[in-house]
Amino acid sequence: CSTTEKRRIEEWYRSLGLEQEFKLTAEEKDELVATVWQRISTQTQAAPSRFAWATRSTPAPTSRLLPATRSMRRAAAAVLALSLGVAARQWGRRQLKWTTTWLPQTATPAPAPQWRVYSNTSAYEVRVALPDGSAVTLLPTSTLKYRRDADGSRRIAYLAGAASFDVFHDANHPFLVFTEKVVTTVLGTSFRVRAYAGQSEVQVQVRTGAVRVSRQAAGAVLSAGSMVVLPNQQAVYSPAHPQLRRELVAQPALLTPQSFVFNDRPVAEVLAALEKAYGVSIEHDAAALRSCTLTLNLGNEPLFAKLDVICEALGASYEKADGRILFHSPPCQAE
Repeated sequence: CSTTEKRRIEEWYRSLGLEQEFKLTAEEKDELVATVWQRISTQTQAAPSRFAWATRSTPAPTSRLLPATRSMRRAAAAVLALSLGVAARQWGRRQLKWTTTWLPQTATPAPAPQWRVYSNTSAYEVRVALPDGSAVTLLPTSTLKYRRDADGSRRIAYLAGAASFDVFHDANHPFLVFTEKVVTTVLGTSFRVRAYAGQSEVQVQVRTGAVRVSRQAAGAVLSAGSMVVLPNQQAVYSPAHPQLRRELVAQPALLTPQSFVFNDRPVAEVLAALEKAYGVSIEHDAAALRSCTLTLNLGNEPLFAKLDVICEALGASYEKADGRILFHSPPCQAE
């Protein structure tokens, strides 16, 4: 509205309850009344009308409302025009325009996110694509439920069985995998979760990236004792061990292919090459290995088979602890 129009509306509101007329000419008043009722009729023609027609030439039919005088009908029409936002014509020199909507619109709440359920009842692995771009390989007799949080902040999956995940990277929307006992939180990585019903042990194995694994009890995530799991590691939970434990996977995957041919090279250098290739920490006594060298041609055998060859050559041994390899070797004699 223009400044003049706003002032006229404010004056009209202040005049409510007083014996005053809305300052329009008789012709304008009659035309306004007819136009308002015509608009109401047009917009409510699908539903029974609760209003009576009121024009200058046709008297209003009898209704349950109290009989209205001509001035009351005009006032009612003006109230409807102002409160319901019905557009009126331009009134001669005043050029009044009503541009708001006829009825206030109520925002419709967005529907709650729906669960998507994927079940593998076959004897083979089944690969499914999630709406966020992630891919999941479901093992036999496994079921996955997926959806986003109501506010869209998190991607949530519930797993019963075993599945491998390739999660689409989205730092602003973490991906959580819930099982009965543990919760795995990732931003973008590939990993496997094994949590079959009836089996007490739950395993979360990481192939690439990193995940955080936490215990849960009674539907609550327990931050105490949670751990970050790196490639070729796994987090394991079982009722016999109330805390999560970190282990190396049974067969660590080769992460960075390279040559394993060594010609009279220091043992520390050989172990460093294995660390880089498999992403596994190999701790050793640097002083004991200072004078040790090896000539080896290792091929495609698994990591632990390579370590067996090295240990046989040196009379050494190794053990696995907390996702690491502890390499033990007697000192070598300097030549």
